Amino acid sequence: MLSLVKIVPLVSLILMILIVMPSVVRAAAAESGPVASTYTVPEIKTFSLKQKDVVAIAVEECLPADAVANPLEYKLEPVFNADMMKNRLEVTLMNVTATGGELGTAGGKFIEAFNANYLKRVSIEKAAENRLKITADFPATAKPQITTVKRKRVSRPDNTTVYRTYLVLNFSPGSPAEPAKTIVLDAGHGGKDTGATNNYLYEKNLNLDIALLTRDILLARGYDVYMTRTDDRFINLLDRADAANILNAAVFISIHNNSMPEDMPDSARKLYRGTTVLYNSAAPQPAKDLATIMCDKLAGTLGTHQYPLQNRPGLVVLNSTWVPAVIAEVAMLPHAQDAKMISQRIYRREAAAAIAAATETYFRVCAAL
Repeated sequence: MLSLVKIVPLVSLILMILIVMPSVVRAAAAESGPVASTYTVPEIKTFSLKQKDVVAIAVEECLPADAVANPLEYKLEPVFNADMMKNRLEVTLMNVTATGGELGTAGGKFIEAFNANYLKRVSIEKAAENRLKITADFPATAKPQITTVKRKRVSRPDNTTVYRTYLVLNFSPGSPAEPAKTIVLDAGHGGKDTGATNNYLYEKNLNLDIALLTRDILLARGYDVYMTRTDDRFINLLDRADAANILNAAVFISIHNNSMPEDMPDSARKLYRGTTVLYNSAAPQPAKDLATIMCDKLAGTLGTHQYPLQNRPGLVVLNSTWVPAVIAEVAMLPHAQDAKMISQRIYRREAAAAIAAATETYFRVCAAL
């Protein structure tokens, strides 16, 4: 069962800057709209995977809704200097004011030590007025890259629009070997958002268990996997999409179990059961092929009724991800037989195996094109 949030569509833009010079400077782009004199830094995200460590600094501005002539094309470009030294990267982010977390306090400083292969430590502190200094220490085996990744713009009730771009520091193996594909698994709902609650089951718990089982299978097969949640907590929908975009994932798979409208008659409820997969035909990478393969595999493995694919461009995790993204609705919880089946872990294991197998089949199909 899915939550709908109304936000304005945005074409993705991912700009890769390889650090091959001692210093790199990015300037703000003003050709498609106004440039704020000072941006805000509301949060910092960190990711540690098997083959990469990532730090993402959110840079944000809030503008009147009519301030940008072409919102679809408007881009917030962080202004920064980057200096490369031996096993250290120093970035000065300019025209910003920290407003969130430790950095938002007087004398605040963000420090995180990584027990990882590609990043040892990162610190972020106020260097001067409207400037932040980012220092990252990494081993000789790592290769640093700087990336900017746009988030979908968000319209607010007060007739303003929030634009956000992440300044992303990526540390990965320095060897030329082909890196493992990154897969983002999203266990739907969580925390205060229970999802469907039918037949004495909580959807959020089923989703998490299937996602964890899927993660274990994919990790064993050599993929790099990131989970949007690994326990029972609430995660904002845009934050789920952020993970896929920041990590430049090969696919984003959101795992759910389905429900029905509350006002549906009991006679009709008995007819609705089975599996479907949702995709967004308007996305930069629509992933209909992945949805088709996954729906076939899940229904064939579990022996559930197979619904036609659903094209759902209004769902946030499908219209805010720039990578191929699908939502797998494994079973229909209000249906007694579906609920009994998915309540047993042996079938959740089979669902996880089907999701993993479908993902690998999709990669093979893409490679053959």
